[in-house]
Amino acid sequence: MCQSNQTTRILCSDPEVAEHLRQQLLETAPDCEVLSAPGDCSRAPFCRWLGEEQLGPAGWVYAALVEATEVLEQTRHSFKSRELGQLRQRLKVLLEKLSENSE
Repeated sequence: MCQSNQTTRILCSDPEVAEHLRQQLLETAPDCEVLSAPGDCSRAPFCRWLGEEQLGPAGWVYAALVEATEVLEQTRHSFKSRELGQLRQRLKVLLEKLSENSE
């Protein structure tokens, strides 16, 4: 089990048991993810359990976009640039759209 970004993740190798756990935790721990396959993880592009070799080109692009957005967010007070702020917002919107399409 690992915790990151306020989400608890439970690794389970049996898909049937994983589904049972998901149902049990739905009401008591809605932020918990039960993972039985690499695609189950909401943070798959960053998950060390999966490794880079299991990412396709789309995963690499998504990971790069998230990393760029995080850097822009962390440095937004250091660089007072309207253009960088607008770029950060556009990237956030793009990431939200990509996340919606993957679900």
